[in-house]
Amino acid sequence: MVTATAEKACRMDIRLTQPQRKNYEKAAELRGQTLSQWTTMHLDECARRDIDEAHITRLSDEAFERFSALLDEPMHEAARELLTRESIWG
Repeated sequence: MVTATAEKACRMDIRLTQPQRKNYEKAAELRGQTLSQWTTMHLDECARRDIDEAHITRLSDEAFERFSALLDEPMHEAARELLTRESIWG
């Protein structure tokens, strides 16, 4: 997260309805933050969550146990052959 002392050289303008702005201002006030502080904090949290959701695979306990078991099994011949091929992507 960006610290309060970090230089902030960028702006972001967004369009809001009046009720949205009032809600955001009230929420910021309840936390003792400026609207910019409150908004940035929530955008940071949402960005991290969305990035994590795109990059992290979550498995149920059962699926994880099966996955772990598969890793311990010997590799099939077709998989070994595939790994020896020259890459076509460069």
